[in-house]
Amino acid sequence: MEKVFVDVHVGNEPFFIVTYRSGLMVYEEGLVDGIYASLGWNGAGYSGVTNNIPRPEVLDIKKFAEPQAFMVEIDGQSLGSHWELEHYESNKESKGLHVIITLKHTIRPVTVKIHTLLDGSPILTRWIEIVNLHNQPAALGLVVPLGGGLQTVKRWRNHVKDQKKLYRLGYMEYTEHMREAIFAWHDLPNAGYYFGGRFLRNRYRHPMFVLEDKAMGSHFICQFAWSGGYRFTFDLNSESDDAHLAFKAAHDAPSPIRILEPGEHVNSAEVHMGMMYGDFDDCINAMHKHVRESVLLPQARGRGLWIESGIGPEVDMSQESVLHVIDASAEAGCEIFFIDAAWFSAPGEEKTWYAKVGDWEPDLDRYPMGIEGIRDYVHAKGMLFGLWMEPERFGPSSKMFELHPEWCTIGYDGKIKGAIDGGGGMVDLAKSEAGIWVEQQMATLIDRFKLDFFRLDFNVGTMTPFSFNLKDNYLENSDWRYYEVFYSIMMRLRVRFPEVVFEACAGGGGRTDLGFTRYYAHTWGTDHQLAPRSFAITNGLTMCLPPEHVDRLLTNQAGFTTASLEFQARLLLFVRPTIGSATPPTFMPNPLQLEKITHMIDLHKNFVRPMMNASNIYHHTPEVDGLDPKGTGILELASESKERALMGIFQLSNPETNDIQVVFKGVSASKRYVVTLDNSGETFEVEGHKLKMGGLTIRLGNALTSELILVEAL
Repeated sequence: MEKVFVDVHVGNEPFFIVTYRSGLMVYEEGLVDGIYASLGWNGAGYSGVTNNIPRPEVLDIKKFAEPQAFMVEIDGQSLGSHWELEHYESNKESKGLHVIITLKHTIRPVTVKIHTLLDGSPILTRWIEIVNLHNQPAALGLVVPLGGGLQTVKRWRNHVKDQKKLYRLGYMEYTEHMREAIFAWHDLPNAGYYFGGRFLRNRYRHPMFVLEDKAMGSHFICQFAWSGGYRFTFDLNSESDDAHLAFKAAHDAPSPIRILEPGEHVNSAEVHMGMMYGDFDDCINAMHKHVRESVLLPQARGRGLWIESGIGPEVDMSQESVLHVIDASAEAGCEIFFIDAAWFSAPGEEKTWYAKVGDWEPDLDRYPMGIEGIRDYVHAKGMLFGLWMEPERFGPSSKMFELHPEWCTIGYDGKIKGAIDGGGGMVDLAKSEAGIWVEQQMATLIDRFKLDFFRLDFNVGTMTPFSFNLKDNYLENSDWRYYEVFYSIMMRLRVRFPEVVFEACAGGGGRTDLGFTRYYAHTWGTDHQLAPRSFAITNGLTMCLPPEHVDRLLTNQAGFTTASLEFQARLLLFVRPTIGSATPPTFMPNPLQLEKITHMIDLHKNFVRPMMNASNIYHHTPEVDGLDPKGTGILELASESKERALMGIFQLSNPETNDIQVVFKGVSASKRYVVTLDNSGETFEVEGHKLKMGGLTIRLGNALTSELILVEAL
C-alpha cells in the first residue's frame, strides 16, 4: 500500500512561519513585518527551518517586488501589508489535512482566511476566503489566491549553458476554438511575463502551466480551477549573480470583480500547485492522481468511461436517422446514446437549431414517437439515453428572449452580449431570477424525460468578463458571481440526480478547467477531429485532465476526411470514446469499416478500461511541431501496477523517418511481457528491461499512419 504523509508545522521564531508537507513536497509561508509572504518550496521533503541557526534558510522576501503569498485589493487599496495573525487551525478531513490561517487587517476592516488542503500528493490546494467586516459594501479588485516567491537560484550563470534559458514555461499555446490544448514551451525572459484566458484572450486555453528550472532540475505544476477570467504572471529578476523568480495566479476581469456586502464572505477559486523533482510526466501524473482523489466528484452509477454515441445537427436528424444510428451504435457496442442540439427544432431546421435555444419543448413533427418513445427504444437496445441542452443562452427566435430580455448579460457598451443574428443572448446567472430559471429548466428536462445522461453545452464565446450588473452603485463585473451561482447549481443537481451521467461539451473544449469539470463524468475537449492536429489536441488534453475525463469523437465533425481509420480510432484509446454513425441510413453498412471500429471498442472495454482510472500517461512528444504538426507523435498509457500498457505511434505531417525507436516508461524492468503489434497482429515475448531501456524499433510508412503496441505482463 502506498504510504501517505501530510503534516503542518507552525513556528513563531524569528516570525510566524507555516510549513506544509505533503509527500516530499514542502511549501512555507509566513507573516514577516505585516506581510504574509511565500518563503519557498522544496521537492525533497526538507523545510527551510531544518537548519534554523542562525536563521531559517527561506526566501529573502526583500529580493522580491511582490513576495505576498496572496493579494487582495479592496476599494482601490492594495492590502499587501499590515496584516496580523488572528487564528490558526488544522483539521483532518476525508480528503486530507485542512489548514486555515486567519489574518486580520490592521487598517481596513477585513479578514482573510487562507485555506490549504494537503492530500499526500506533491500538489496542494489553496484558496482564500475574504470577509468584509465593514458596515459598508466593499469592492474587490485584484484577487490572487496564491503567489509570491518561487525560487532563488544562487550563482545561476554557473549552472546553465545558455544564460537566457534558466527557466522554461510550458502552457497551452492557443486560446481559440479548434486549437485547444496544444502544448508549447517558452523561455522566461529577465522581465515580467504573463498569459491567461477568458478575458483578454478567448476561452479555449486550459488554465495550467508547468515550469522547469533548468539549473536545479525542479518542476512546478499548477492549475487554476476557475471557469472565468484568469491570469498567470511571472517575474524573473536575473540581473545579479542570483536569480529570483516570483509568480501570481489571479482572477482576471474588469474591476470590481465582486461586491461584498457588510458581513459577507466569498471564496476565491482554488489553485492546485506543487513542486517536485522528476521529469515532465512525473508532474503530469502527480497532478492527475491529485485531481482524481481530491478534485473530481464520484462518478454517477459508480463508474465512468461510458462508450457513447449520438446524433447532432451536422447530419440529418429525422426520426429515421435517429433510429438508424441507435441500431448501429448498439451493434458496435456503445453504452450511451444521446440526441444533440436540434432535438427541439422543426423538421429541416437542424442548421438553425440555435434560433430557438431557451424554449425546451420538443417539436411534435420532428419525432412522431416522441422523446419518450426514442428513450424507450434506446433502453431496449441496452443503452442509457440522454439529451443535449444549452441552458445559459436564449436564441433570437425563442419565446424566452421575448419574455425576459432583461435576464441577458449586458456589456459595458450597454448591449446584450452573446447575441446571434441580431437577437438573443447569454443568460446572466448573476441575476437571481435568471439563475433560478436555468436550474429549473435543467432539472425539469431530466425529470420530464427521465434522462440517464445530460449533455451541457455553452456556445457564446468570451462573454462573461465583459458584462456587468449595477450593485450598490458599483459596476460589478458579472464573472465571479456568475460562476459562484453555476457551481452551486451543479452541486445541487448532482445531489438531486445522483444516477445521471453529466457531460460537459462547452462549445468544444471551452470549459475544461478543474472548477467546472469536477462536476462532470467527462469533458468534450474539442470540436476539431481532423488529423494531424487531432493528435496534438489529444496530447495536450491528457496533460490537463486524467485521460478518462477527456472525450474524443470518431467519424463525425469531418474527422473522417483525413488519416486512416486506424489513426483516428487509436487516439480514442487514450481517452474516453464517442462513436458517431459511419453509414447514412440509405447505405449498406461496410463490414470492413465496422470491424475496425468494433476492434477499437473491444480494446477499450477489455484492455484499456480496466486500468484507465488509475493509469499513468506518458507524453513522449509533449511539444509537437506546429498547429497542424509535423514529425512523429507518441503517447503511452500504463497501469499503475505496470501489468499492462499501450503505446500509440502516430506519423504526423511530413515525418522525418520511417524507423522510430520507442522506449516504454510505464513497464517494470523485472517483469516479462507479451507484446502485440496491432497492425499485423503479431505477438512475441520480451523482458521488461529491454522495453524500458533498449526499446523497440517500429517501421511506419508515410504521413498519418500509425502503430499500436500492447504489452501485458506474463
